[in-house]
Amino acid sequence: MASKALKIWISFVALFSLPACAPPHRLYLQYDNQFLQSDLDRILAENPLSPTENIKVATLGKGQTVSHHIVQIRDRETPHVHKNHDLTVMVVRGKGYLMLDQKRIALAEGDVLYVPRATVHHFVNADATRSVALVIFSPPFDGEDTLPVRSHQSSNLLLPTSGQGLP
Repeated sequence: MASKALKIWISFVALFSLPACAPPHRLYLQYDNQFLQSDLDRILAENPLSPTENIKVATLGKGQTVSHHIVQIRDRETPHVHKNHDLTVMVVRGKGYLMLDQKRIALAEGDVLYVPRATVHHFVNADATRSVALVIFSPPFDGEDTLPVRSHQSSNLLLPTSGQGLP
């Protein structure tokens, strides 16, 4: 009888230990004649989020129509828009929620979300450590198209802080 209980215990421990043994997320990206092959653990080790940083962006590469980035978030983003870029977000570690206009969308590892250009959004981390996402911009992100927004005093309307209007 004891050997049957031991077998059950070993099976239970093995079953719940599998996620810890899972291989890292692998990335294979082709940009013109350049082929990038890496894994998430290596990218994070090469681009550590320091204790004083809230957000860290590592650009993986840019093609003619898209760019790929690994984004780490410790706490939250400031509400913002990308006037000229659409983006697709895939959560690869952690959990939280994304405010998309006035919608709160819970996100966890494996979830994918599309954010059309000129849409107010921001991510709030709800994990005990950082959350990490693969973010794909189209057209390729130029680093200059993140416009912070602020709440209008008399309504829920969000306005660009730079004084530029949205299309």
